[in-house]
Amino acid sequence: MQDRAKSGRRRGLGKSTAPWRLQSRGKSLNATSEQASSRTSSCPQRPRSSLNQRSPRTPGPQDGVLWDPCLFDDLHLEYTFFDPCRQPLKAQLLQKMNAPASSLVEPIRAGSSYGGCNAGMWILRDGSQCFVLKLVRTLPAFMGPSQTPESEKFAKLFKEHPEMAKDDSISFPCKIFRCHGKGGSKTMDLIVMHQVPGMRASDFIMKKLHGLQVPDLMQILERLGNFIADFHERYNGLQHGDLTPANVFIDEQRAKFTLVDVADIAPRNPVIQSDTDRFTSGLKLLSHFYGADLWLQGKARFEAGYNARRSRTTLDHVGPTLLQCPQQLSAIPMTGPSPKRDQTPFARGLDQHSK
Repeated sequence: MQDRAKSGRRRGLGKSTAPWRLQSRGKSLNATSEQASSRTSSCPQRPRSSLNQRSPRTPGPQDGVLWDPCLFDDLHLEYTFFDPCRQPLKAQLLQKMNAPASSLVEPIRAGSSYGGCNAGMWILRDGSQCFVLKLVRTLPAFMGPSQTPESEKFAKLFKEHPEMAKDDSISFPCKIFRCHGKGGSKTMDLIVMHQVPGMRASDFIMKKLHGLQVPDLMQILERLGNFIADFHERYNGLQHGDLTPANVFIDEQRAKFTLVDVADIAPRNPVIQSDTDRFTSGLKLLSHFYGADLWLQGKARFEAGYNARRSRTTLDHVGPTLLQCPQQLSAIPMTGPSPKRDQTPFARGLDQHSK
């Protein structure tokens, strides 16, 4: 044992070695802390505020939505499911929309003209106005490939083109509610829009063909082409993005067109079809049911109205929402075969479809 102690002291591992190292380390640590405290004492200290004194953070671009209090608001859910027909969510919704407590909220059934492919759709009637409520899901990133939520698309459009919110030829939301669960989770948005008058162009085409009103249909398709050209001109070439006959509403009584599902309005993307090509492709698809003449004559009349509007650069702007009256329509060159010659082929296509 003595030999081991002697050998340890010879190698510098004696009892006096460890205390010396701890003492030297302590001195160096104390010196370092003193230097740090002297540096920090010379800098101005920022007062810390308690949680109660902290002002609420205003949502901004870091939240994924370009916040605007005129367009966005919040709904707080008491349950895991969303049902605006039941209390207390109904009362909260009506209060934020400044609607009377007697307003009716009814679900939109599948097969209606408004579809039902979203997480849920409802109609809100307050007597003088009628709104469509559309619930869309905003899935978190861990649940799959992230897609830009529809609410963020509308927020971007509202920031870049605020005039769209007042353009009644576009079904732009009048309010978007971010739905928060009890734990603060946000997986749903409620988009509120004014109810669009009329019927979808796809249903309108079927109605006119079954009623053998082919000349009227051709005239409306030409005016629709004129309306789309006017939309492109007013918004500097922006494209709807999915201009199918199902995404255009036609109100024949009020002589008005309205574009729906407008969240994807953006500059022209060369990878996808243009609005005119997309619409005529929809006519071609419908021609499988109603005969090839719908594609041939309808495409010619739609493109005639579109090209006529584009060429009238020296004339005054037509109204953004109203169709041209018959007197204005006479100034548009009517191209393509005569509508009277279209009745027999269309009628033949209807007979084949009915069989």
